[in-house]
Amino acid sequence: MRTAFWTIVWFALSGIAWGQGRVHLYEDDRMMWRDMVAHVDQGLVRMGCDWRGEVAFTLLDDGMWDETKVFQGFSTSTLDLALTVREDRVYLGDSQFTDAILYTVRDGKVFRGDSTFPLDVLYTIREEATLVGSKPGVPTFGVYKEDSMAWTDRVAVLEGIPSTTELVALLLASGWL
Repeated sequence: MRTAFWTIVWFALSGIAWGQGRVHLYEDDRMMWRDMVAHVDQGLVRMGCDWRGEVAFTLLDDGMWDETKVFQGFSTSTLDLALTVREDRVYLGDSQFTDAILYTVRDGKVFRGDSTFPLDVLYTIREEATLVGSKPGVPTFGVYKEDSMAWTDRVAVLEGIPSTTELVALLLASGWL
């Protein structure tokens, strides 16, 4: 009886954790827990699969100016500010100028610079059918090179629904951006 109670509590807490927007990044569609490259949980981008992993970035949402700041490591100091995401553009540091736009994320594609030209596509994000290792009810997305949709061009799999900032931070942490 006690085991059944703790099992139900564990499932309830697992559902709450998924409801808080945890996003996992894997290299392939096997999606083995131990093979996780990085994950986002409560505004922290950590390397590996657990809470003890190195913090690559801290995400801070500024509800007032409609922007999200990305800091290096476990910090919110302006000295550690790496990126600012406004609308669908990723700026270097805290810049306001268009020449500091590193990436544009629009319509499921990551573009180089302030462009939506088809030749500037770096990655295409596409929702996948249920994969072998995916959890039921959790959406999965494939990250493909350039404008490709071929499974041989898939570089990563995302488990969960990432925001623009989470997507960019995960790709940066993994070295793909």
